[in-house]
Amino acid sequence: MDRPKNRPAHDPPHQTLTPNPATILVGWVGAASAQTRHKRVTIPGMFASRWLSFACAVCTAASPVLAGVTGENVAVVVNAASIDSITVANHYVSLRHVPANNVIWLDDVPEGNSVSLNDFRDRILKPLLEKINAKQIAAQIQVVAYSAGFPTAVQIGEHTKRLTDPNQKKYQTPTASINSLTYFYRFVLSDSSDYLGWASNQYARGRFARHFVNPFAGEKRKQFTAAESAARDGDHTRAAESFEALADEYPTLSPLHILAAEHWLAADEELKALQQLDKAVASGWADRRHLTESDTFRDVFNAEDPDSLSPRKQRLLDAMEDVPVVNQGPMPFAAALEWTASGHPVPPKSGAIPYLLSCVLAVVHPNGNTLDEAIAVLQLAAKADHTFPNGVFGFAKTADVRVTTREPLYGDAIAWLLSRKQDVEIFPSSLPDSDKTYVGMMLGSAGLSLESRKWSFAPGALAENLTSLGGAFETKSQTKLTELLSAGAAISSGAVAEPYALVPKFPTPMIYPYYCEGVTAIEAFYLSVTSPYQLLIVGDPICQPFARPPNDLIRIETAPQVGTQGEPKTAPQPSAIEVHWQALPDSPVSSPVAEFQLYVLGKLFATAPPVPNMKINLPDELAGMVDCRVVMTGRHPTRPAIATRAQLKVGGDRILPKIQRLRKQDQSRWTVFVDCPGADRMEVMHLGRTIAEFDGDASRLTFTPEKIGNGPVRLQAIAYQGEQTIFGDVFQSP
Repeated sequence: MDRPKNRPAHDPPHQTLTPNPATILVGWVGAASAQTRHKRVTIPGMFASRWLSFACAVCTAASPVLAGVTGENVAVVVNAASIDSITVANHYVSLRHVPANNVIWLDDVPEGNSVSLNDFRDRILKPLLEKINAKQIAAQIQVVAYSAGFPTAVQIGEHTKRLTDPNQKKYQTPTASINSLTYFYRFVLSDSSDYLGWASNQYARGRFARHFVNPFAGEKRKQFTAAESAARDGDHTRAAESFEALADEYPTLSPLHILAAEHWLAADEELKALQQLDKAVASGWADRRHLTESDTFRDVFNAEDPDSLSPRKQRLLDAMEDVPVVNQGPMPFAAALEWTASGHPVPPKSGAIPYLLSCVLAVVHPNGNTLDEAIAVLQLAAKADHTFPNGVFGFAKTADVRVTTREPLYGDAIAWLLSRKQDVEIFPSSLPDSDKTYVGMMLGSAGLSLESRKWSFAPGALAENLTSLGGAFETKSQTKLTELLSAGAAISSGAVAEPYALVPKFPTPMIYPYYCEGVTAIEAFYLSVTSPYQLLIVGDPICQPFARPPNDLIRIETAPQVGTQGEPKTAPQPSAIEVHWQALPDSPVSSPVAEFQLYVLGKLFATAPPVPNMKINLPDELAGMVDCRVVMTGRHPTRPAIATRAQLKVGGDRILPKIQRLRKQDQSRWTVFVDCPGADRMEVMHLGRTIAEFDGDASRLTFTPEKIGNGPVRLQAIAYQGEQTIFGDVFQSP
């Protein structure tokens, strides 16, 4: 790997990108309001194709978009022609409780490690986004995770040919990764090459001062510039009013409130400044030291005598994180928002850039992992959530250009980790020579001797090696990222083609502090790479060992449905869902609950502020076993989330559809008996896809691994009796 003579600075300037107009296929919905102590909402009783369609007629400003990532927010993409792809999906869906409706099946996936840009766009990206929309799950999807069996590289020569900047023409080679082009879906759909910029990922973090750059274009940019001009002229009242007006219009841009507060203080208006700081924290501002250590705010927060703070000021500080302010802190990802040049989100259609987190679950390949190895990686990672593993964050220090490229950035990351009382080690070799346990490891070597290691990875470890061909599986040259997964890491990355020793193309050392703060593994990667178009990311995207989700109790149960006036319906059978919440004391490893996300049959129905009791009426046409979920999102800068899930029987004492597996006569075939007395018609579903349907109420069926894969196969029978749809319980093999 060569180092370019005039490579970009370690912190390249962020630019405002404006791709050509394109249809954005990933959308969002509003949320059901629940401001009372007992809230009742109703799901309209209508059917779309063979699945219930939920339409929410009310909205709330409490949570216009989703943040926090659980299995409910992952779309698992499967190559329907690959047994390995189906098998990996079987395991991941089971391990992470991914709703079956979140599984996207593609039937025309190109073969091989590499695919053309046109084939990627037309045979992979567009179909998967169209199916996400058709399934009405766009509102909940934050991550697209490709199972095994997909090409990992995309040839983008038609885009690199458009480059005019000499550095870009020389160092932006014409091969991208499948997950990066999914992340940059807006550019691909609009046939824009702007994702090749050094700072095309505006979700990535930068230096702390980036919070306050002008995030706007057009007229709003002029307003921001005018406010800065007023500040330079000493007219702090006008500057404060201008920044405050912009902040009120764009409440997700918390730095605008900070700027307004600074100038209210300069205008001797401390009360107005505190009001703006309250709004900044409510909008997501989380950096305490900017208030306690900056010249502007230190006197307000009594830096010399912090014990004398008023309760109001102390509450403000307690709501923020005490971390170094050299770099921007982590932010939770939101696919429904667009990201500005300042690294902060704005609502859709604001002129900024939307993204979609993406990775590959496994690379099953002669030069990658075996199928068993890939499954073991996902199994180990799924056990790591919220475990706060004891381990060391290790950084290699050698003379290799792969190390020296990022070594100057070690200091900021190490300072952050030490401020969080994490163990850190710098080892003077390509790999550590110890028997320690590592929870993070930053390496830089073309060849790693992992077989004779004495050290180990903690469950949930994030390990990564900067080298030219770590994600290029068409060659045996250089250590592949999959070897770090086999060694015990939960997730890793590597370049799919020669990237050169360019800082913007690889995770900076800040990936580890961000991970330590509690974001998911996939967020940590994209928070730390400003130009990720060649980076293949493989492993469990939602592994989150340092997350602090709420620890409150949620109980989901059925209840008699009530009418519009509150009286019980004449039918005594349960036809409604009741959610009961019990708040528990906070702990050092939890956060208070900020909101609920309600899912029925795997689809997001509503978001709501936490209330002790909620009731959701179900349509009369629905009966049987219904998948109900409540995701609690924490009031913490990283928005940690945790789900409570239940299979509830609704709609009376009807006989449910059943699936009984018959004795195995052939290890390669499944034979099942499906029945529901009285049914007019029946279907059998596997991960959201109909794999059999027949008239009548019973049938003997046979399935092969080519159809359902291997591993923990999950099947569900659905019966139709007149207008009634009856869902059977999910049958899962061991």
